[in-house]
Amino acid sequence: MKKFRMTRILIEGSPLLPDKLAREVLERYDVAVVKPPENSLVLTKARDSVSREPFYLTEVLVTECTVSIEGTFGYGILMGDRPELAYRLAVVDAAFNRQLPETEAWETLLLEEEQELLKRRLREQELTQATKVEFDTMEESYDRAK
Repeated sequence: MKKFRMTRILIEGSPLLPDKLAREVLERYDVAVVKPPENSLVLTKARDSVSREPFYLTEVLVTECTVSIEGTFGYGILMGDRPELAYRLAVVDAAFNRQLPETEAWETLLLEEEQELLKRRLREQELTQATKVEFDTMEESYDRAK
């Protein structure tokens, strides 16, 4: 599983999953904090739709953390002020980078959580569609009445 996909699942999914995965590693291995969770500002790049030139849209507050497991680094970063989650993301990343035996069972958990995310998005989309208003002009409304 690609890291982008895994990180998205861990950030957007149940907060219990990153806690569970990180706890498995923390109970068995010595995790050294290289860079404790701290806030930073990151410039967000966008592309102008007409000129196709890149520009910096805005700054985004992120929380980032770096840890090490037996010399293998892991990095966690996410938008907002969430130091605990940044730490857990870094621990999970380091475990994957180190190819710890615990990580073999994680892909199934991550795929199940991804399915729950998809279901939740579909429910939200259905709720949004239910509130959608269609506007007719007087002429269209009059033509249907005939």
